[in-house]
Amino acid sequence: MKKIWLFTPLALLLLVVFFLVSLLRNPNLLSASENWQGKPFPEFNLPHLLEHQTQLNKASLPKEPFILNVWASWCGWCIKEFPIFIDMKNKGIPIVGLTYANRPEDAKTALKRWGNPFVMVIDDFQQSFLSQTLNINAAPTTYLIDKQGIIRYQQKGYNPNFEADFMPRLLELRQED
Repeated sequence: MKKIWLFTPLALLLLVVFFLVSLLRNPNLLSASENWQGKPFPEFNLPHLLEHQTQLNKASLPKEPFILNVWASWCGWCIKEFPIFIDMKNKGIPIVGLTYANRPEDAKTALKRWGNPFVMVIDDFQQSFLSQTLNINAAPTTYLIDKQGIIRYQQKGYNPNFEADFMPRLLELRQED
């Protein structure tokens, strides 16, 4: 009977490993977020990161299909996406940035260091309004928004094939009336 107790730590370890593996197979269990696909981008009133006296709102957003990227200077995967975004910006793709749990000074430093791929950057640090409204709990998170302000596609996490995945969708939205 005492030999059974010797296997208890092993059984507990296997149970923990099984639990962790099941979480990794379904990342939504770790970072659930609301699916905003098909919903209008929420109203907001927040400062521009680089022009803090300028207030941005939903009317400030591009009047054509665009990409909104939630990023942070401390997020390695976010910074890894910057070269992709800079290339897309050079091709005329409007990309709006939204800071996530990032002090404005740190976000500005990151943009100077890595380049600024954004046509505007919404500073959500003080209020966390958009982050909470969109139920964002991880960066990067990226949205494709049509010219009517409807979120048509969203992606959580880093995607090395970002441009290949997003460009056909964006071009399709540009063709819509």
